[in-house]
Amino acid sequence: MFTSLALILLASLGAINASPIALTPRQGGVQVINNCYQSGQVALTFDDGPYNYEQDVANALNGGKGTFFLNGNNYGCIYDKVDQIRSLHEQSHTLGSHTWSHADLTKLDEGGIHQELEKVEQAFIRILGLKPLYFRPPYGSYNDLVLKVLSDRGYKKLFLWSEDTGDANGESVGYSEGVLDGVANSYPSPHMVLSHSTIQTTSSDVLPNSVWKIQQAGYQLVAVDTCLGDSGEWPYEYVGEPGQPDGSWTCY
Repeated sequence: MFTSLALILLASLGAINASPIALTPRQGGVQVINNCYQSGQVALTFDDGPYNYEQDVANALNGGKGTFFLNGNNYGCIYDKVDQIRSLHEQSHTLGSHTWSHADLTKLDEGGIHQELEKVEQAFIRILGLKPLYFRPPYGSYNDLVLKVLSDRGYKKLFLWSEDTGDANGESVGYSEGVLDGVANSYPSPHMVLSHSTIQTTSSDVLPNSVWKIQQAGYQLVAVDTCLGDSGEWPYEYVGEPGQPDGSWTCY
């Protein structure tokens, strides 16, 4: 009798753990953001991680804060970078969703879009105890269906960018530095810059030189939630305490 009850309880717990994430639809829809609002502030944003260089990027910001839009399984598996993700969060960098597999969401049906978002949310909840509410679409590609699903899942903002350093497109270090030189030379106009934490030369060559110029021009380097001023908000939903890795924390 005890064994049967125990098996029923375990089965019930398994069903709870496997259940979809509870959704709280966003009233009024999702706001699309193309640039920072605050004069004198620059948000440097980094897509496609986690990989090997996120902490190098954070160090190169020279005390500033960055924004990292993370995939679940792109350059590497998010569950292999638990300590790295927790460290970025503890350093007060902002972390957002970039889909699970870097999919072009405009090529998926509604169910496929939900799956791409939910798997990343589950990883965030396991690792940080937080669900992300900020999102950047791979390739900057979105449509009305994507916005609907984001709203249904409670997301607050979809982020694009004002400048692209071109690092993920194979542009040279000099090209990327030129983009950031243009930012430095436009003080105090706000900027939201796209880069990629997965490109080694971004952290090793571009940022150490360009961040200094941007800061010397008088800019603050801040995360996207800060550079929106009163329109920003906490970019997460608290779900619970972070979990401990086990055999279910896998991308396969």
